[in-house]
Amino acid sequence: MNFVIRTPNPLSGLFRFAFLIIAFYFLPVQSKAFVLSDSSRISLLTCAPGDELYSAFGHNGIRVTDFKEGWDVVFNYGTFDDTQEGFYVNFVKGRMIYSVSYSSYGDFLEEYVEEKRGVVEQELRLNPEDRKKVFAFLYENALPQNRNYPYDFFWDNCATRPRDVFEKALGSRLQYQTDSGGFQKNKTMHDMLRLYVHDRPWVDFGFDLILGLPCEVIATPRSQTFLPDYLSKLFACASVDGQPFVVQTKTVLNYPLPKIEAGFTPMHLTLLLLFLGIAFTLLELKLKRHLYLFDFFIFFVAGLFGLLFLCMWLFTTHYSVPKNLNMLWMIPTHLIVVFLFFRNKPPRWLRFYFLATFILMIILLLGWRFNPQPCSPAAAPFIVLLALRAFGIYRDTDPNKPLPH
Repeated sequence: MNFVIRTPNPLSGLFRFAFLIIAFYFLPVQSKAFVLSDSSRISLLTCAPGDELYSAFGHNGIRVTDFKEGWDVVFNYGTFDDTQEGFYVNFVKGRMIYSVSYSSYGDFLEEYVEEKRGVVEQELRLNPEDRKKVFAFLYENALPQNRNYPYDFFWDNCATRPRDVFEKALGSRLQYQTDSGGFQKNKTMHDMLRLYVHDRPWVDFGFDLILGLPCEVIATPRSQTFLPDYLSKLFACASVDGQPFVVQTKTVLNYPLPKIEAGFTPMHLTLLLLFLGIAFTLLELKLKRHLYLFDFFIFFVAGLFGLLFLCMWLFTTHYSVPKNLNMLWMIPTHLIVVFLFFRNKPPRWLRFYFLATFILMIILLLGWRFNPQPCSPAAAPFIVLLALRAFGIYRDTDPNKPLPH
């Protein structure tokens, strides 16, 4: 990833130098850095989704404002540096290291103006001691020796971390009343992603392929807050010491959500492949000869993706990818079996391997509605294609005769 987290720009000019050198390196822990006047405020910033995939789910930041003491800074969780050693290896393994960063409010806002993304600010009800406690925690967390943490897309990101900051600071004084908070009911974690990528068919298709059974659990109102908008909803229906947690809500920037042109979609691709498969099958009936080269292509692709998902399941620590039932139709063994098409004489079991594949594809299609891990609709034409060609291989392969090439 990053699928959802934006990387704030570095600080600029004199403020960057003063804040970085003085506040985060030289000031002692119990220094003026934690002094906040009675007029200080702490608020949650919720930023709208953007055009790029990394920004498709929005962002949260925590703003600390105290003009008397000279503070107006935003703390951001979910910052990453793709130049760090081993970043891409760690990304594949699910061991990404992210960090908390900070910027002046002006620099923070400037980026959203440039990207034409909306920003909403919720001022939070915190007494002076609460504000000092939260600011002290953020300050400590942003120090170089503390700022890094292992990232998880669903459970430890730019929205869940700010939620946890206030829960730890306020304890049982912070209560949620989520019955009328606009939360989704009977939606899985996977479904929550679909709310944000329904207009990005290739991204939606990619999620459907790569996410496994762990993402099919029902998302509670609190677990829905891995999405920044839903953290804003959670705080809006929260109370602290019996009073509303949000004092006031202000729209800082107001832009329309980006419109994404769908264009050529995965459904178009799989339907095209199915039509090609039907055309090849009809041609074979006319020629009385099986065309194995087409089968090699489609079963090789299915096996390749199946092997990829199997490796992600077994050799990574990603929460979301184990137990991927898509491997019932993207079968990893296809990757090896298809090379038997090039042998002069096929093994006797090859016919029955593809008969079993045909039966499995039919079972998947008939049980589509009962699958505990819903498949993408765009996968259906490809599964039909696999069934059609698997049956053709079973029908046309004679173990006593060489395969025609």
